[in-house]
Amino acid sequence: MIGTMQKALTKAGMVKPRTGPVTPQNPSRSATARVKNPLPAPIECPYCGDTVELVNNSEIYGRPYGEWPWAYRCADSDCNSYVGLHPLTGIPLGTLANTELRKARKDAKAAFNPIWQSGEMTRNEAYAWLADALRIENAEECHIGWFDLVMCRQVTRQCYRRRVAQQVKS
Repeated sequence: MIGTMQKALTKAGMVKPRTGPVTPQNPSRSATARVKNPLPAPIECPYCGDTVELVNNSEIYGRPYGEWPWAYRCADSDCNSYVGLHPLTGIPLGTLANTELRKARKDAKAAFNPIWQSGEMTRNEAYAWLADALRIENAEECHIGWFDLVMCRQVTRQCYRRRVAQQVKS
């Protein structure tokens, strides 16, 4: 249905036809529209002040990783800060992260994800709970990929407290 609509709108001159393959520079319109709170592409590294470049993630991992192998990376190789992109878009998944922050985000996700992956809550309900626990007014602005070290540690702490409270109840 979408393909038919896209063709009709293109034929009517209301939508420009795609001029090449989907890349971060030529993203999918529908994938871009699905990202609710897009962050701007980073331009300057918050850690060292160097420029940020768009790279194939094989330059980070040594081989292409994932179905959408793109990332923003600090141009200073010693800095080692980077962030992946939402699939089929040029939109970063979060903010640039150095080694320490990437580990903190990984730990926060490891503590948080079981809350919704267990089926105890939906993913949206779990993020609403987390936003409330962290005193973030708008749950749509609660993204671990946006958090700094302090917030990541708070995520881990709140999830631990929740788990302990549930064990006491049972």
